[in-house]
Amino acid sequence: MTLYDNIKTLRENLKMSQDELARKVGYKDRTSIAKIESGKIDLAQSKIFAFAEALNTTPEDLMGLHYYNDQKVSEYAQAVKDNPNLKLLFDASKDMSKDDIDFVINTIEMLKKREGK
Repeated sequence: MTLYDNIKTLRENLKMSQDELARKVGYKDRTSIAKIESGKIDLAQSKIFAFAEALNTTPEDLMGLHYYNDQKVSEYAQAVKDNPNLKLLFDASKDMSKDDIDFVINTIEMLKKREGK
């Protein structure tokens, strides 16, 4: 995904309007945001930092600059980034005990078997 795609995806995942994002990064209205999201306007480095802060991410993530040595880790990272439900699941599991995580895994596996997946 491009910088512009990432801006749009993150904004939509945060349920933020183009007007709201425009205010947060110093534009007068959503017109500039629409042009940026469609790739019609290039962003200065300072604006990339402003967008990253407004969208609760890092400039590197916003620009898609994270590289992983392990292909599987890269695929997982992209899946979590692209799917808000996976992100919620991952965030919810961070503070869980191993026993609780094992319980959730077993529950998911039972659901998958029941659905024939």
